[in-house]
This record gives sequence, C-alpha cells and structure tokens, in this order.
Amino acid sequence: MVSGDLQVFPLLPVMQMLLSSGRSGEFTVDHPRGGTLWFEHGELTHARSGQLRGEAALQLMCSLDQGTFTFEIDRQAPERTLNLKQDMALHRMLLDNESWAQLMRIFPDWSRTLRFSVRWNPQQPVTRPQYQALTLVGQGHNIRQMIDLSELPPRVLLDILRPFVANGLIEVA
Repeated sequence: MVSGDLQVFPLLPVMQMLLSSGRSGEFTVDHPRGGTLWFEHGELTHARSGQLRGEAALQLMCSLDQGTFTFEIDRQAPERTLNLKQDMALHRMLLDNESWAQLMRIFPDWSRTLRFSVRWNPQQPVTRPQYQALTLVGQGHNIRQMIDLSELPPRVLLDILRPFVANGLIEVA
C-alpha cells in the first residue's frame, strides 16, 4: 500500500506515477469531493465519487488539491466505466484540473447549500439545462448532494450556476 497527502504530493504527479508504473490497483482519496480510481496495467478503467461513476466521477476528482490518498495494489474494479490509456488519461485530467480553478473560488465549501436571493425573479427566462440546475437549488441540498443528484456533469452544473451566483441571484447559505 502507498499513502500520502495531496497537499504534499499533488494529484496529477501521483496519477502520472501510477499510470506510468503499469501497476493495477485502487486509488482512494479521502475528501468530501474524493472517491476512488481503478487502474489496470497502467490504464484508468473505473472512477467512482459519491453517486457518480465513470467520466463524471473522474471529472470531479480532478478538482482535488487536498485530501489523503491510498493506493492498494492489485485491487480489481467492480465495473469498467473508463478505458483511458496513460497519455489520454493524463491529458484529460490536466484539462479538467485547470478548468476547476475558477469554480473552486466561487464554490469552495461543498457542504454549504445554495438558495435563491431576494433578487431572484421566478419569471426569469432560463434554458433547459439552467432549469435542471436551478431546480436543485430550491431543494435544500448542499453542493455535493446537488452534484450527485444532477444528470449534468459536475463542472457543467457549477458552470451553469456560476453566473447566477456572480449576479447575486443565488447565494451560498
């Protein structure tokens, strides 16, 4: 078993090491946005984070810059939701990691809920994806729960909500 802290050993270099080693196993990060990634002979084969699986779980885990991790050698994935060879996995994780920076400044604490502010106008026209995202705001779920419940990918959901927060129509409770 290998273990460490993402504040000391950042996620992307750890992923590069695991993928290039060609090892198989289970990589778990203990954090509210954490989850588990499975590797098979240097290939990323499955991701799980909360209720999310596959691409959505991988995308969410790329937001991590803290948390403790463990890598258990030779643990098999319960299912196969990804098929990413080393270069493709690292490329995708790098892009996802960079894309999270602005969203993490706006939504740093995922245990908090979002609510409509007094400036919200229920007659405001919205698109279908905005409607899907905004429906979750009124249900009293924290941000992590909203991500787990949404049919939208995690970053897409928060990107949709971002302008509403920036314009004071939604506030972090």
